[in-house]
Amino acid sequence: MKKSNMIKFSAAALTFLGISATGVKPVKQPAQAASKRIKVISKQYVTVWANYQKGRHVATHLKKGSSHFVYQTATDSMGNLWYRIGKKEWVMAKYFNQVKSAKKAVKAKKTKAKSKKTKTVKKARSAASLAASWFAPMGSKARAKAVVSLAKQQVGKAYVKGSKGPNAFDNASLVAYVYKQAAGVNTGSSTKSQVKKGIAVDPSSGFAEGDLLFWGSKNKPYNVAIYVGDGKYVTAAGDQQGVVQASLSTYFWPSRARRVL
Repeated sequence: MKKSNMIKFSAAALTFLGISATGVKPVKQPAQAASKRIKVISKQYVTVWANYQKGRHVATHLKKGSSHFVYQTATDSMGNLWYRIGKKEWVMAKYFNQVKSAKKAVKAKKTKAKSKKTKTVKKARSAASLAASWFAPMGSKARAKAVVSLAKQQVGKAYVKGSKGPNAFDNASLVAYVYKQAAGVNTGSSTKSQVKKGIAVDPSSGFAEGDLLFWGSKNKPYNVAIYVGDGKYVTAAGDQQGVVQASLSTYFWPSRARRVL
């Protein structure tokens, strides 16, 4: 064997044994930093594997609630996600949840508390507004505003014939509920009684917030709605639509209107 080839062979052999040709061991690469922290959610012990592709069992001692750091992720041939939690320790991701940092957990808790407080304040203000409208004189804007506000809050609820609310309505019960809750006014529970309340309003002269709009015959209309301003009204339209806010149309103009506030 030539001398040059002998030198190359010796250098390769030394490198393989972890010793450089200069007699100094090569510098190890820094350990990979953990990307996240996970927690066992499985009810049973979680098996740890030597690798994620047909590896052998290493241990089965990961208990529910124990947490571990993830240093690497991989996907096997079946599409399953795996986490490496040690040098040769792999676990299936489906048995774990990511652990939030203490800072994130505190922030989430504060955000939730703030949201709950905001909802409580809004609910209290809404209740106070409705209560105040009860004592406002008839014809005042306070009652009309309270009726309009509560009517809009019912949009999206279901239509159920004969239901009196608060989770589902028909067109007459929607009017009865809103006026009673918002202004303390009893309109009756049918369109036949509601069309006789208050004073008549000429449909061609325009409407005021809170006016009742009717479609159909003079004494027994088939539909009633609450005018909420800007050419819009709220009504329980039917099984498929539920309670909706719609715009007035010349093709579907009210036949009658009554002012009860």
